[in-house]
Amino acid sequence: MQNPQYVTPGQDSIRLALEGGGLRVVDRDGPSDLFARAEAGDFGAVAPFDLALDVSPSSVQEVEVTRLQAKAALLQMGLLGQVEALVGNLDQMTRLAWAEATTFRRDSPLLNALGPYLVWPDGTALSGTDLDALFALAETIEV
Repeated sequence: MQNPQYVTPGQDSIRLALEGGGLRVVDRDGPSDLFARAEAGDFGAVAPFDLALDVSPSSVQEVEVTRLQAKAALLQMGLLGQVEALVGNLDQMTRLAWAEATTFRRDSPLLNALGPYLVWPDGTALSGTDLDALFALAETIEV
């Protein structure tokens, strides 16, 4: 793990780059000691918070969608393959969460940390507003 950076204004979450290009977001009160180790400098100096990487809950209401709704919205927008490839390169816990989660929340630190690494089919980066729109679309999908 390397290149730690705070991804919340209150410095409660740190993003770590994994060997092979993956990412991991760890929280101050998470189950492992990775946050404390990162703050102690075990993975290099922690870079300051950057608003562009903010994964704290936004003013968007706490939207929660089912796994099917989330994947269907990603598929409709041409992003599902990209998301699955990105998650496939992340740590085992993240892959497990993606594979087994029954719901996805808009204010999820993991989902927000992945956002900056996704691009639309035309090559433009996804914004927070785009993620809001994806969740809004997902909410409309019924089985």
